[in-house]
Amino acid sequence: MTRPFFRFALSALFALLSFPLLSCHAGAEETVSLWPVDIHTRIFGDTPAGESAPIALSAARNEYESGQFGVLSSADLEKVTLSVSDLAGPDSAVLPAERIRLRPIGTVRLIHNTQYDSTVVRTAPCDFPDILYEETTVSLKAGEALGIWITVFVPAETAAGSYSGTITVKNDTAEATLPLTLEVFPFTLPEERHLWVTNWFDMHKLAAVHNAEFASDAYWEVLEKYFRNMAEHRQNIVWVNEAPGSLVRVTRKSDGKWDIDFSRMQKFIELAEKCGVGERLEFFHCAWVDRNKHELVFLTARIFDEAKGEEVDVPGTVWVPEVLGALEKWLIDTGRIDKSMIHIADEPFREDMASWREVSEFVHQAAPRIKRIDAIESTHFSDRLEVWVPKISHYERWKDMFNQLRSDDHEMWFYICCHPFGKYYPNRFIDIPLTRVRAIHWVNYTEHLCGYLHWGYNFWSEDPFGPPTQKLPPGDTHCVYPGPLDSVRWEIERESIEDYEYFLLLQRLTEEAAQNSGADLWWLDPETRSMELAHRALPSITEVNPDPAVFRQVREDTAREISAMVNGPKLIVRSCPGDGQALIVGPFVIEYYGLTDPGATVTVDGVEIPVAEDGTFQYSSQVFDDNGGEDTFRKEFTATLDGKTTKTVRVFPVKK
Repeated sequence: MTRPFFRFALSALFALLSFPLLSCHAGAEETVSLWPVDIHTRIFGDTPAGESAPIALSAARNEYESGQFGVLSSADLEKVTLSVSDLAGPDSAVLPAERIRLRPIGTVRLIHNTQYDSTVVRTAPCDFPDILYEETTVSLKAGEALGIWITVFVPAETAAGSYSGTITVKNDTAEATLPLTLEVFPFTLPEERHLWVTNWFDMHKLAAVHNAEFASDAYWEVLEKYFRNMAEHRQNIVWVNEAPGSLVRVTRKSDGKWDIDFSRMQKFIELAEKCGVGERLEFFHCAWVDRNKHELVFLTARIFDEAKGEEVDVPGTVWVPEVLGALEKWLIDTGRIDKSMIHIADEPFREDMASWREVSEFVHQAAPRIKRIDAIESTHFSDRLEVWVPKISHYERWKDMFNQLRSDDHEMWFYICCHPFGKYYPNRFIDIPLTRVRAIHWVNYTEHLCGYLHWGYNFWSEDPFGPPTQKLPPGDTHCVYPGPLDSVRWEIERESIEDYEYFLLLQRLTEEAAQNSGADLWWLDPETRSMELAHRALPSITEVNPDPAVFRQVREDTAREISAMVNGPKLIVRSCPGDGQALIVGPFVIEYYGLTDPGATVTVDGVEIPVAEDGTFQYSSQVFDDNGGEDTFRKEFTATLDGKTTKTVRVFPVKK
């Protein structure tokens, strides 16, 4: 499928002579300026040029890392190419240019904003940057800024250290360059996914948009591209979103027996597994909720009736026992039963619970080994549901009840959709600050929620590149565009899932270090430090720090502490009260307990303190005045061993 390149925002004048160019070679009237931009900041057509500086990225091995820069030309330029060099690293190591993607950011026309949200980045109508195109040749309009998205993948075998190269933007008459640096951390992001992630998708829209007949060879080729896109963004669950129909073909024989053909579903699932998005299978809904009667209504299924010689619709009370029974047997026979889940009905309310519970039990009797999963809008599911998925706002408001009902027999996830809107909760609408997208999976970590569901991977309007439907917040229906082409939001969401893995990795390394130390670490909770770091940017579900610098610093500090755990010397510090908690002048005392490698030297604000033979240490701070008038209290701990140094800081706001 081909599309026009992209829609630029309205132009704004650029004061060329006042801007110091990083590197430019052009005619007297043709200059091109490049400048780095934080990935949480949108670049609009009227965005002014910023200060030139190298783009500085950092990543673990086996991680995708994003960057962004702006381009502004003083004249209209055609056939401008985007390119990047290999990145030269330590000891002749090289990160090849093919691991780096440069993608121009196209705009989508917004004619409405997310409702009740005072934090929207720009008021509609406007052209909003969101689409990442694959073209590396662009046209530039005079005075109109263009954003370029950078995606770097660091293979697992990459040597740790500093890498550098150059980004070049040029045509026959103008050229500009921008240095690109990458620090590769000395640890590897696990290949294993530790968070369950699902985004529902419409497999028939893929067929229509790409003009590929469903289940044809061309269709499977298209589907594979989207499955790989999901997996590259750390989605690991595939949505098998049809009861008897396109994927499962059912015939009721003349003798009354049922012939159920799973061959097409098997091909669908095998393709998902091959691409890495089939670690779990999430099967269709069996019923829907009649909101007027507060009753669940089984979906009907279209099957071929051999005796009648035609297709007929059969009610759920008939097809559910037959089809689900056969499905369970097929899943057992193919070794997939333990990773399978099935929906009862979407979003049951309290008033629907009596009917929902009956239907859930009916489904369970038909297929007792398939776990049940639902997006839920109430609480009374204890003995009828294995995977609970409350909306994030419901979880936040009803957390005490949910925590009371939680047990080892079920999982607790959360979901977002067209709700919640407003300015408080994380979500991924096009027009909201991207820090709220970055925070999505920090909620998973801080609230001990092991999964995430969103309904809208590709539920495009008639024109997928046109204005989003006004029936829902902009972008709620999709996170990719036909191609697949990624959105900025989809890239930021991957960053958020990778952040989750960072927090979990630090927690597990801390636990491992404690187990191997042999010391009495009565004070240590392995998850405490990751929680402290995450809460800097996300104090609670409804408090997302709007400052991108805070998210960057948390991620940087987490990476440094992981690096110290794997590369030494380790430095685990537990403060009481915890890092970031407010201190009230009165006076106050802070206790610190720590663990480092045996033989390491530990200092606090440059002063050495005693360290036991097993690597443990203790320290306390006592302040009897008003903290010298300062608004924060800060202590820096340093561990040194064999010429290596690790630092960690504890900072506390002070209330007077």
